[in-house]
Amino acid sequence: MDCSVEEIEPNVWRVRIASITRLVRFRADSRTFAPWEVLGAEGHVLWSATSLESAFRWIEARTGYPAEALFAQALLERNTSTGTHPAAPEASDESPEGSKDRQALGN
Repeated sequence: MDCSVEEIEPNVWRVRIASITRLVRFRADSRTFAPWEVLGAEGHVLWSATSLESAFRWIEARTGYPAEALFAQALLERNTSTGTHPAAPEASDESPEGSKDRQALGN
């Protein structure tokens, strides 16, 4: 099975799964809540998503193949080849005791 994910331009990803090709691109338009588009190989819009991860989950749901895992692998390979690492989570200034007093709404 031929499966690959590659970034072909900034914010444009090509997903190939067997004979299926999908493009995922960011549409810089402040008038939308779903700026990520999933396109067919011919360039027509198939789906709009609120996040890049959501776009890959949509492809995964339609093809039955692990597009989201392929995307994660492509990100790891890109970071390894460029020598960059994902940002570490920020340390919280809040003490563990202070968080015990909080309750989730609705509980």
